[in-house]
Amino acid sequence: MPSPRSLIVQIIAAILASVGTLLAQASPEARPLAISEADSPTIDGDLESDPIWQHAAQITDLRQSFPNEQTAPSERTEIYLCYDSQHLYIAYRCYDSEPEKIGASIMQRDQSVASDDYVFAVLDPYQTERDGYYFRVNANGALGDGRITSQSTKLNKSWDAIWQGAGRLLDDGYSVEMAIPFQSLSFDPKSTTWNANFGRSIPRRDERIRWSGAYRKYRFNGLDRPGRLTGLTGMSKGLGIDFQPYAVGTRSAPRDSSASHIGDFGADLFWQVTPSLKTTFTYNTDFAEAEVDDRVVNTSRFPLFFPEKRDFFLDGQEYFEFGPVSSVLVPFHSRTLGLSNKREKVPITAGVKVAGRMDKLGIGLMATSLDSFDTLESDRVGIARFTYDVLEESRVGSFFTFGDARGNSDNWVGGFDFDYKNTRWQGTNKEVNLKLYQLTSVEPSAEGHAYGFRLGYPNLPFEASLGARRIEQDFRPGLGFVRRKGQTYYTRLGYEFLTLKSDLLRSIDVSTMPVIFQNPGYDLETVSWELFDIDFNFRSGDDLELSSRYRREVLDQPFEIVDGLTLPAGDYRFPSVSLALETSSHRPVDFELEGQFGEYWNGHRWGVEGEVNWRPSKYVGFETGADYFEASLEGGDFEVLIGHAGLRVTPNPRLSWNALAQWDNVSNSVGLNSRIRYIVKPGSDIFLVVNQGYDVEDDRSITRTLTDTTTKVGWTFRY
Repeated sequence: MPSPRSLIVQIIAAILASVGTLLAQASPEARPLAISEADSPTIDGDLESDPIWQHAAQITDLRQSFPNEQTAPSERTEIYLCYDSQHLYIAYRCYDSEPEKIGASIMQRDQSVASDDYVFAVLDPYQTERDGYYFRVNANGALGDGRITSQSTKLNKSWDAIWQGAGRLLDDGYSVEMAIPFQSLSFDPKSTTWNANFGRSIPRRDERIRWSGAYRKYRFNGLDRPGRLTGLTGMSKGLGIDFQPYAVGTRSAPRDSSASHIGDFGADLFWQVTPSLKTTFTYNTDFAEAEVDDRVVNTSRFPLFFPEKRDFFLDGQEYFEFGPVSSVLVPFHSRTLGLSNKREKVPITAGVKVAGRMDKLGIGLMATSLDSFDTLESDRVGIARFTYDVLEESRVGSFFTFGDARGNSDNWVGGFDFDYKNTRWQGTNKEVNLKLYQLTSVEPSAEGHAYGFRLGYPNLPFEASLGARRIEQDFRPGLGFVRRKGQTYYTRLGYEFLTLKSDLLRSIDVSTMPVIFQNPGYDLETVSWELFDIDFNFRSGDDLELSSRYRREVLDQPFEIVDGLTLPAGDYRFPSVSLALETSSHRPVDFELEGQFGEYWNGHRWGVEGEVNWRPSKYVGFETGADYFEASLEGGDFEVLIGHAGLRVTPNPRLSWNALAQWDNVSNSVGLNSRIRYIVKPGSDIFLVVNQGYDVEDDRSITRTLTDTTTKVGWTFRY
């Protein structure tokens, strides 16, 4: 039994340890310097030319979040903060002991900069740790931005804000400047404190650095465990009005038809009704500048999901998301608006959208008027989505849509969800989350329901998730997407083994994931079990993955997998294995290569998939890839080959040209897309887009089927 003296010493030590833990977890704070507009810095990446940075608030205490969390970074980083009534200014001085190795291969806006050295800022003006803004600049001054939401684990990079940024390479590192207009953000002017975080990526060392919450388990560019900016006063949002008119001219030349010329115009009006609530009016909406979809060949029994790529619908998208993010069930999928099932343009004559927050209330409202097209009648459709923050990190929500964008039926959908999140479970840094949701669709002849849950434990070294959903046969969201109906049960277990003593490996991740699908009548339809997935993460940034999968498919009727080849009804079981290698993108040439083989339905299959990226300079980039597999079945053999090649030319951060060619052997057609963008100033752009189609004949001759040329000019007037 310990003596009273030793017991007192142990108690004091425990108290001091607890206090130390609490202090270590306390959020850091910074007070940006308030300046006049006359003293505001010039955004050119040169910190030395702006004396104000010598007096600005400074942050230097950053920590590694990866690979060695909470340890000192390998290089020093200094961050400076100041603001005037119009902008928040952020500057970075990134020292580097090997400046010749700094990655600086990208100059184009919104391109992936995983290969490059870059810095970022995330802002959460409402201090929710749920929703916020992301701004990123690399050493070349290439800008990227996005929205962060609690509904999605991925950054919504398609959101584009009006702001400025510049980078400059130096003899001992690089420097970056940002100017973020308060008019581009949603915030409460009565609040003097914002959540924020800042970070830096050093890709050649696979090193990630954060100001606050530098833990491996948190998203590098996320809002978890942020710091705080204090003393913010006097920010102005002006009238909160952005007027964006556009003019567009199109020349279309189909095969065997004369060319047609069309001129058109339209406009979007953005009105910040309150500092946190924005209303958007659109007239004669056009999406000529949107990127083309990746080409795929569907050999499954179910429809494919294509993501949204149009800026009008991506802006404020987070306020319309419902339940767990999944491509199996999307109760509101904005691609149903303005695009037919064949991805043909359906004219949107007008629309209005309200998105934002009122204190704890999240609001997403949208109504759209669709013109008639082919067999579709003109229609008016809409969605209403509300959420309310409860507890410390959770929310409840309701969901409602009306209209049938791809049909002529009267369709109504309503539902509710509950999103529970606790990142301080039982007083630790561990997180647990739970999502519950229910939906009902109503049509004149049918009523259907969908509901489910997802329980998650996303922590390190152990992570786990468990979920289930049911989609009834009669459930049909007129503005949504359903890949397959019936019941789904899934779970995932994963564990990370750190290899701290190895000079070669950083970690080994092991996981298993069984998924069971039943049809609406509760009959077994599919078992997809990833028996094991072993991921070897090397200190070089390379990655090697070995997987073994087992699949069972029950066909209650024949299934035509490709034209002319039908699988009879039956119970099919087929295992397979795959091996994938992904090299680090910090090198001028990086590639991904995956091979797989195994049984396939009533035969065998083998395939290979790969992509190569080459960045010879910051001005030019190439990519090429192919996906090939060959199947030998009892009823016959078939093969699928999809190839693509891309070119990126960026003379400077404002001017870019992207070209993409895609081909597949099933349609035996080639699609070419060429897109030139010139950013006259932030928010004002000129686009030249050319789309061409070609058929490859049996004799290998090529016939042009279509050439569409579009010129679009859009301008922003901010008040």
